[in-house]
Amino acid sequence: MLTVEGLVADRSLGLRVCAGHAGMGRSIEAAAVSELITPWAWLQGGELLLTIGLMLPLTAEACTTYVQGLDAAGVPALGIGLGAELRFQEVPPELVAAAEAAGLPLLAVPEEIPFVAVTKAVFGFHAREERKQLEWAVRTQRALTAAAAAPGGPGAILAAHARATGRTGLVVDLLGRLVAESGSGGAELAAELTELVDTVRGQGLLAAGVDVTPQRRREVHPLGSRRLRAWLLLDGPSDAAVSHQVTGDLVSLLSLELERRHGLGAAQRRGRAQVLARLARGTVDDLVAAKWLESVGLPDTDLRAAAVAAPSDADDLAADLAAAMPGALVRVAGEIVELAVPVDADLPAALATLVPTRAAGIGIGVRPGAVAVSLRQARSALPDSRISGRHAHASDIASSRLLLAAVEPDRLRAYADAVLGHIDSAERGAELLRALTVFLEHNGHWEAAAAALRVHRHTVRNRIEAVEKLTGRRMASAQDRQELWLALRARDVSSMSVEE
Repeated sequence: MLTVEGLVADRSLGLRVCAGHAGMGRSIEAAAVSELITPWAWLQGGELLLTIGLMLPLTAEACTTYVQGLDAAGVPALGIGLGAELRFQEVPPELVAAAEAAGLPLLAVPEEIPFVAVTKAVFGFHAREERKQLEWAVRTQRALTAAAAAPGGPGAILAAHARATGRTGLVVDLLGRLVAESGSGGAELAAELTELVDTVRGQGLLAAGVDVTPQRRREVHPLGSRRLRAWLLLDGPSDAAVSHQVTGDLVSLLSLELERRHGLGAAQRRGRAQVLARLARGTVDDLVAAKWLESVGLPDTDLRAAAVAAPSDADDLAADLAAAMPGALVRVAGEIVELAVPVDADLPAALATLVPTRAAGIGIGVRPGAVAVSLRQARSALPDSRISGRHAHASDIASSRLLLAAVEPDRLRAYADAVLGHIDSAERGAELLRALTVFLEHNGHWEAAAAALRVHRHTVRNRIEAVEKLTGRRMASAQDRQELWLALRARDVSSMSVEE
């Protein structure tokens, strides 16, 4: 950074400080020449202003107005040219007094030094600084590339970046767990930036977050090429602007390393998917199940299953879940991703972080040989998750059924008829009820409901609008949707009671 003091230190310019010594640390970004009495309208701030004072009124009031205007416009210093054939041979005392009062450095430019020499010195300094920064960036990029080519992984890349920039870096996975760091204190930094990560999480690879204070600059960057794999957290002095030049290279190299690891784990994921497929066929002896788990590097422990709706990206989602939960069995079953994880893992919290907006059902904990039971429970909870808009636990679903079963069938039918009766009596009432059921089961997604009904989405919209008119309920209201779902469920339970 070029300061007024640094420019004056250039002896070849022969500049003399006449006033405003307190402002010698001001930064000079450029140089400009103007003879206007009000030049600040054409300045952006940061310019050293050079003038011979051709039109400057020599009154204390005029000089004060002039200097204060320059100071307010962000001019770091004023240079006045002196010479035998110029207006001034010495710096006017009125100008000296005004500059001193404002704290604006006033520089006397000697006769033998043209203004162009001063401007060249300013721009030459910045050109040299930019070249130094570019050379530093190239050296740092090479160091990062060398670290990425070595077997040290993300930790080695972060260490190389820390040596070059002095900034702390760490990589955390999608669940906030530490993957690699360049030094100590990574856990504390991850905890401090949790809120910032949560703020940008929904934007995926397009996300980025910055928290800047006068002392520190903290950043959050997504890692991954096609899918979000992890987060890069950076912390360092806020004035280390040059280090930002290599942040993009750091993100790219870490993303490549994570994608490489992801590719290497594909064979392991396939093996575990095959084991889960075997366990899903039906209950087996626990000893047999334990051997299957051992064959893919997993311990013999109780498991809990989950089913997550994935109508368009099941393979990618399965890979994401497997990477985020290393001890999981994951497989794709049509448009559903099934997984089984150890019961001591916080499966609900993991799903809330990884798939917060997707329908998901969660089964109970079982011995490995009974994973099929937990999977069936998880699948059976999916419709309720689509209707309620939140992840559903099989145990909760069972409780709601028990609650409905405790009500007399006549009262259940009365409630269902009160809510759905107008649909029953309408033309094509059965068609409307079917559309309502499918629409709620697919969590209000028009495309998914239309596909399940095998009709156009506009047809589904028309039928749901008819339901709204007949029932007086609005699908935009969670309470109204819940009442409609409860009426449908009450009708099902009462019908089963009659059959029994």
